[in-house]
Amino acid sequence: MSKNTYLERYIWPQEALPQGFDSNPDMIVVIPCYNEPNISKALNALHSCYEPPVNVAILVVVNQSELAEPAIHKQNELSVHQANIVPTKYEQQVIQVDLPKKHAGVGLARKIGMDEAIRCFEQQQKDGIIICYDADCTCRPDYLQSIWTNYDRNKLNLGLVHYEHDLDGPNEEGIINYELYLRYYNNGLRVADYPFAVQTLGSCITVRSSVYQKQGGMNRRKAGEDFYFIHKCMPLEFVGEINDTCIYPSDRISDRVPFGTGHAINRYFEDRDESYPVYHYRTFEDLKYININLNDLWKTGTLTALPESIVRFYWENSFDDSLKKIRDQAGSMQNFKQRYYAWWDGFRVLKFIHFCRDHHYQKIPLTEALNWLDDQLMGLEFKRDDKRTQLEKLRRFDQQQDFYVKL
Repeated sequence: MSKNTYLERYIWPQEALPQGFDSNPDMIVVIPCYNEPNISKALNALHSCYEPPVNVAILVVVNQSELAEPAIHKQNELSVHQANIVPTKYEQQVIQVDLPKKHAGVGLARKIGMDEAIRCFEQQQKDGIIICYDADCTCRPDYLQSIWTNYDRNKLNLGLVHYEHDLDGPNEEGIINYELYLRYYNNGLRVADYPFAVQTLGSCITVRSSVYQKQGGMNRRKAGEDFYFIHKCMPLEFVGEINDTCIYPSDRISDRVPFGTGHAINRYFEDRDESYPVYHYRTFEDLKYININLNDLWKTGTLTALPESIVRFYWENSFDDSLKKIRDQAGSMQNFKQRYYAWWDGFRVLKFIHFCRDHHYQKIPLTEALNWLDDQLMGLEFKRDDKRTQLEKLRRFDQQQDFYVKL
């Protein structure tokens, strides 16, 4: 039997579910749960899903730091109890783990659950599907069915499920602004002709077991673990969005991590800045210039009339040296693009956007940014609409894109 490098070197060493699953699952839903007051709502939504033509199992990872306060332990014990009394359609296991203080957070909790799924699939000699879900999410009844159908039909390696925040809760104003910003950012990258323009919410991730292992598994970041994992997978083939179903992340305020939905809502209600400043659209226009002129960069090694923001960013990041290596090692335009976008990965793009914000283009009101987006995308026509209507139109637009990464 051939060695499995991931199992030998990268998997979380403490096996949390030695009994495994009895149902021989083809898909395993992993749910990190920390200080969650209503895990039963998330689980009820999953167990109400239509049955796909394969076996499904659910793994709830109730977690806390080894130094967590008594109140956290008490809530987590309640979560374990709630999870264990939920009426189940699919096999469900609940584990409770203490995380080392240094790494305690959603990244490690998600990794522990996903690694347990890997152990299960490897024992079954099956390349199963791992589905990430959050303890404060709900989903459409066709959620599980749609994921399986998309993997089976499109041979996906990684699929990102369409999301829509709940707009009818107490934080309506904040969540509408935040989701409009998320969709503006993602569509701004599409306007810029950037090939890895995808949503990066943890509860949207689905991934094949073999691909998860090939990319080194989930990281242990306390926040942003989803962004880094997704963009690590972007250069692979058969990466796309699953837009014919939906998950519904919570809109609640939270201070657990320094960014993300909960933090954004909390910050909005603290600042009360109704303009909701976002990144300037000129940042995406500058980025587009180099993306649409890649063929010239491959042929000549240089581009004329570069925007000042790009010139300075290239200089500060020693891009000339990197470009020489990329061109020397690339034997074709296709290979050049692959190497080029390995340099211009999602994290580098985010650094560039922050660089522009700090040195070139101040943030602008969300309304101004959306007006620009309306001019760029055919069919939106929402300049005169209120923000809630704009969000509904953007959601439908995003659902219709049928997006797959193509280099």
